[in-house]
Amino acid sequence: MGRPSVIPGKTSTLDLLPTEEQRAYIVRRVREIRSVKGGKPIFAIDFQNDGQFIDGCVAGGRNYCHINPNGDVEPCVFIHYSSANINNQSLLSCLQQPLFKEYAKGQPFNHNHLRPCPMLENPQYLAAMVKRSGAKSTDLQSPESAEHLCNKCRAYAVHWKPTADKSWAEIEANKEKEAAEKKVHSPQSAAH
Repeated sequence: MGRPSVIPGKTSTLDLLPTEEQRAYIVRRVREIRSVKGGKPIFAIDFQNDGQFIDGCVAGGRNYCHINPNGDVEPCVFIHYSSANINNQSLLSCLQQPLFKEYAKGQPFNHNHLRPCPMLENPQYLAAMVKRSGAKSTDLQSPESAEHLCNKCRAYAVHWKPTADKSWAEIEANKEKEAAEKKVHSPQSAAH
């Protein structure tokens, strides 16, 4: 499958984004790492592929936000739009900005949690949220409209969707299988 030619950032290319195959491997590998027994318990988190553990995107002040060098409080390190600045108001106030409220209303942006992002996998959402909230571009090097950014992400979203859907179906099937096995091996089922 070919790669789209551009991603967010006016001069960015897809060279640093994983291919569909690489991203599917990451999904499987991180889950494999988590299943290893022994040693100290650790939950390795994969920012892009672990939406299932928090029911969607982590950004928008829900579990995460980004503060750029200028003090703008942005939804994510990859999404440079805001109407709040930490130099002018408290963090709590910044977390109540209209864009973050739009994030909260829109979650989850996709019920396939391997497609949680409102920019990269669901670009139809980010531009609308920025517009409704009145947020402005806070990109310090190359400001761009949310519409421009999201239009560049559409091809990546289309290319990732089939692989994400297949991987998500496998994850859901494994969850159902594990739940059925637990039920069979539970103390209550052994008593019957």
